[in-house]
Amino acid sequence: MLHYPNINPMGFQLGPITIHWYGLLEIISFIIATLWLIRRGRRPHTPWKKSAVVDLEFYVAIGAILGGRVGYVLWYNLPYYVQHPLHMLYIWDGGMSFHGGLLGVVLACWVFARGNPEHSFLPTLDFIAPAVPIGLGLGRIANFVNDQLFGRVSHLPWAMVFPAGGPQPRQPSQLYEFLLEGVLLFLILAIYSRRPRPVGAVGGLFVFCYGVFRFLVEFVRQPDIQLGFVLGPLTMGQVLSIPMILLGPVIIWWAYRGGFAADPAGAPAAVEAAAE
Repeated sequence: MLHYPNINPMGFQLGPITIHWYGLLEIISFIIATLWLIRRGRRPHTPWKKSAVVDLEFYVAIGAILGGRVGYVLWYNLPYYVQHPLHMLYIWDGGMSFHGGLLGVVLACWVFARGNPEHSFLPTLDFIAPAVPIGLGLGRIANFVNDQLFGRVSHLPWAMVFPAGGPQPRQPSQLYEFLLEGVLLFLILAIYSRRPRPVGAVGGLFVFCYGVFRFLVEFVRQPDIQLGFVLGPLTMGQVLSIPMILLGPVIIWWAYRGGFAADPAGAPAAVEAAAE
């Protein structure tokens, strides 16, 4: 059994302002993702100006925060927020849903594309998708530091006693998610997107891989206390991931058939290059 490091969730303090590790790591993730996307934008098959990348990241940040909060309210704790509607605004108290955040990011990319005709919707999603695991990975590290979203009781050699999880050792599921949703997913998408791909293929691969990784980790992650298991042995995270597992391959298949080629942003050229 390993010892939980019990890191102070408050990173540092600037006068009366307390900076928590969760918020700090999220800010760092957006900075890293922005810098990496600026570099990727210099490639011939993904031409993006620096100013456009910065604007896109602003839209994505807003979409992720709003979508993540709305998703959590609707899917994870709706009865509580119906009784305490003002608490929906208390983001600093925690409570974010990745699946809601994903929908928020998709909507943000659509709004961005509407205002930037040179970057249409689907290619924008393909461009941003490989950077999303950066935020996911650092977010899971923040969950570990905050002593939250830990795993189920286990006696594996690397199990830990989390202060908020009671006296029994538990699986460090946050670290599993960091490795799968963060490191591995980033490598898969970064390598796959290095060459031109049909429009929609990179986004479809993200949807499928995340759905699979999240579904698997949920088997060792402690279900949300206010929900428990929602469909037989399945948690809410697994139920929300099933559509992603089913939809991802369909998106990839349709992309390689040229089904998204009508999307106006150099899509035919991408399909042609991918077929070489």
